[in-house]
Amino acid sequence: MKRVNLGVATAVCVAVGLTSFAAYAGPGEPAEHSHMGMAPLLSVLEPEQRKQVHAIVMGDRARLDLLDARLREARQALITKLLSPEKTVNVTNEVAKLKQAQEELLDERIKLALQARKVMSTEQLGKASALWTKWQSLRAQERALFEEARSAGKTKDVTRAGAPAQNESNH
Repeated sequence: MKRVNLGVATAVCVAVGLTSFAAYAGPGEPAEHSHMGMAPLLSVLEPEQRKQVHAIVMGDRARLDLLDARLREARQALITKLLSPEKTVNVTNEVAKLKQAQEELLDERIKLALQARKVMSTEQLGKASALWTKWQSLRAQERALFEEARSAGKTKDVTRAGAPAQNESNH
């Protein structure tokens, strides 16, 4: 079994959590996206540390909004081109713009994650990492259960969330 540097693994877990927080800071983002990614991180922060992390993210608010808008515009331009009635389309420019927008937003989120990580103790980082690992394990179990049900043919009318899909036969 390979040993993973705990500091690197913890940094990645914190970065993922903070990128979710930064994503939530964007307009119209569903709360559950942030909450689940941030739960391990927020659960180990003291109230003053939460304020510090919030201040870090909000201090970069305008930049995050700009990058988020660029990403949405690039995604929309690509979709528009792909759905055009023309038989053949060249999407090279749209794909390049989308990749650039994604990269810029990721870079900004990682920058914020590294800044926010500085307010946490080594013990807090370890606890956040352990919680993240447990949560990922539960998610993997959930996916395996749904895959098992799908392969058994029991989920023909089941949505991703597990609720019955609404169709004519369900009324």
